[in-house]
Amino acid sequence: QEKDHYTKFKSGKYDLVVIHEASLRTYQSDQMIQPVTDYMKQAKIKEDDFLTSGVDSAKVGNKMYALPLDIHPLTMFYNKNLVKSMPKTYADLAQLNEQLQKKDDHLYAFGLPSSGLTPFYLTVAAAQNDIQLERDGYLDFAQPAYADALMKYHDMVFVDQISPKKLGLDGEFQSFMKTASNNANQTAVSFTGPWYYSAVKDKYKDQLGIGPMPLLFKSKATTGNAHTIAVSSSVQDQEVKKGISSFFNYLYTPKHLANWAESGQTPSHKETLKLISEDPSRYALAAENQKQLKDYVRAPRVYQFDEQMRYMNEVVFAKLTSDRNLTKDALMTELKKATQHAQEIAQSK
Repeated sequence: QEKDHYTKFKSGKYDLVVIHEASLRTYQSDQMIQPVTDYMKQAKIKEDDFLTSGVDSAKVGNKMYALPLDIHPLTMFYNKNLVKSMPKTYADLAQLNEQLQKKDDHLYAFGLPSSGLTPFYLTVAAAQNDIQLERDGYLDFAQPAYADALMKYHDMVFVDQISPKKLGLDGEFQSFMKTASNNANQTAVSFTGPWYYSAVKDKYKDQLGIGPMPLLFKSKATTGNAHTIAVSSSVQDQEVKKGISSFFNYLYTPKHLANWAESGQTPSHKETLKLISEDPSRYALAAENQKQLKDYVRAPRVYQFDEQMRYMNEVVFAKLTSDRNLTKDALMTELKKATQHAQEIAQSK
């Protein structure tokens, strides 16, 4: 599990570690990982072997501090029994919601979680509104334009009512998996992580639709996170270095890396993506998700990204989805608190 492998890497003697792109700056700043340029050269791997979004996911500054493994963007799953035409815009979702509500007032277009995957929702609001959150090493949330963007989430629940309110942890997924009843609300669409692919495929089978993140705001973009593979700064032995390079050479062979794609992840390695495209039925989710990698906006490169996001995740997004009376002024107050928290974390570097 994620927290376990990070903890074990920090306390144990490991040569390699899988790191989310959002954490690369932290591990690089704490001198726990080393550049991988020499490993790539020995393994005959070039930056050009990857999509630009993949290269960006593995860089800190201008240096490759990891090898790109995959990008897992915010992914749209939809129930073909309830959705006749894949929604591409917010207007499409509003129209779908109107149709569903006429059938059953427990049916909604989609669900906004109160916690869980909220970092993806927070960053996609910035990306689709061309808002830069990163400022001098910290996340600057206290921007009026960002408050306007986030209030749209509030309005999705309390004004347009196309999402149920107070869905709780992982509500975007849980509501998609439910059946409408007097005690439960069901959603026809879910914007969630690709790791839920097996569960939704088992439930909906041929009635499962997969698509790119719709245009909820102003410009086309999607966010999420990426897995990268980094080398511990403790690795100095030349024979170990040769072994690591050999492993990279093995891994970045399409027939091998395609196993990762079969599980639902989307590699950014070009030759592997070509193989996926040749057999889209076998690699259904990766085949669909690769279409939106050109619109992927990477996470800001700040120290302790997750900690800088904590107040937004735990307090702000919950207010957006549960406080009917929340105003932009009140939200700005919370965004200033979140920014102050982020600044304090950044100063601990």
